[in-house]
Amino acid sequence: MAAYRKKGFTIGIGIFLIMMFSPAPSGLSEIGWDVAAVAVLMAIWWATETVPVAITALLPLALFPLLGVTSFEEAAVPYANKNIYLFLGGFMLALGIESSGLHKRIALKMIILVGSSGRRLVGGFMLVAALISMWVMNTSTTLMLLPIGLAVCGVMSETIPDITDKDRSNFDTALLLGIAYAATIGGMSTLIGTAPNIVFSAFMQDTYGVEISMFDWMMLGVPLATIMLFGAWMLLTKYVFPINFVATNDARNELKSMLTNMGSFTKDEKRISVIFGLAVFAWVFRTLLNRIDFLSGLTDAGIAIIAAILIFMTPSASKRGDLLQWEKSKDLPWGLLILFGGGLSLAAQISSSGLGIWIGNSLLILSTVPPILLILAVATLIIFLTEITSNVTTTTTFLPVFGALAIAIGVLPVSLTVPVCLAASCAFMLPVATPPNAIVYGSNKFTIATMMRAGFALNIVGILVVTIFAYYFAPLIF
Repeated sequence: MAAYRKKGFTIGIGIFLIMMFSPAPSGLSEIGWDVAAVAVLMAIWWATETVPVAITALLPLALFPLLGVTSFEEAAVPYANKNIYLFLGGFMLALGIESSGLHKRIALKMIILVGSSGRRLVGGFMLVAALISMWVMNTSTTLMLLPIGLAVCGVMSETIPDITDKDRSNFDTALLLGIAYAATIGGMSTLIGTAPNIVFSAFMQDTYGVEISMFDWMMLGVPLATIMLFGAWMLLTKYVFPINFVATNDARNELKSMLTNMGSFTKDEKRISVIFGLAVFAWVFRTLLNRIDFLSGLTDAGIAIIAAILIFMTPSASKRGDLLQWEKSKDLPWGLLILFGGGLSLAAQISSSGLGIWIGNSLLILSTVPPILLILAVATLIIFLTEITSNVTTTTTFLPVFGALAIAIGVLPVSLTVPVCLAASCAFMLPVATPPNAIVYGSNKFTIATMMRAGFALNIVGILVVTIFAYYFAPLIF
């Protein structure tokens, strides 16, 4: 165990024991204080990754019954939250798309269509990354596009004789960072695009009875992601890494050659396209479909699971068995699903024990701060914190805190919980902040200092965009 992890283990246990043997603060019950002790322990272990984050997420099942906070059965209920199944079905759908190769064909076709100048080529990659990561994990999206991007970088270097070293470096860096940033931004568009969105949806349903459908979220997420994507493209290609050359025919021919080598549209790609298209249609128009008697019980999670079942039942034309084999299930992020459950179990007890209300009342001093400045502060805190912590654990930790604060100061919970959720996905400065950043950094095309320079500028854009959307639009939509 690394030294800092050992320290995290010791500090976490130490603070937990101190809190357990200390009296509860004025106005907070003993059970609420016990929940606070567990929350602090989990936050420290999550931050330091003393043990795998999914194992830390199991602590509510072990500690809440022992401390008399709640029964094991009650503590376990959030681990079966419907939004966990939405994410599970979404991941299975994404695996089916990846298995068929459909995502690569779409990527190549779109990049060929939009690419002419260096800036437009970067924009094409970013658009494709964002669109794919709306439905596929941003990590998978980045891994799929990186080799294509590196091939284009190589072609550019070889086929433009008068390009300067500065222009070549700017193009390579802007293209690779653009892929990573766009994959992250695209995930903000849909409920299944990134983990914090699912955590937020489940938290709002369980804590405040606010149901957020896929369509509701996309009304907020798609415009926000569009603005963020355009802002990232402008920052990368015009201001931070200016690109001023036109792509050659050789570069476009290289992409066309990759597409040609894939052959014609396969039967597997056609079959997965039908299933994927039906799922997206059902998600977008689910409220209309619910008006049909036999579809009145259809939910976003149900749509995802039905799509997943169809993928496992539809025969493959290119290999033995079905479009997706159960053996591929090992690639599903099972630990992440447990992490969701643990965070929701903790959040449920923070609410029911009175700890959330106590925290909110303790922060009433902030009630004099104008709401928009408070939202700005929340967005700033979360964006820079998530550079060094998991976006899921950050979201899980702070949603109950700022939700309680919102109630205490008399504003809608979404006013402070939405910026927590959105800001947690805006990690652009460091390779360790998010897997897409780490993947493109591994190409050795740029330094950490370069990523920090571009990422800091995009973080500032993210703070402003998140603040505006959380203040003006979130209360209208949710």
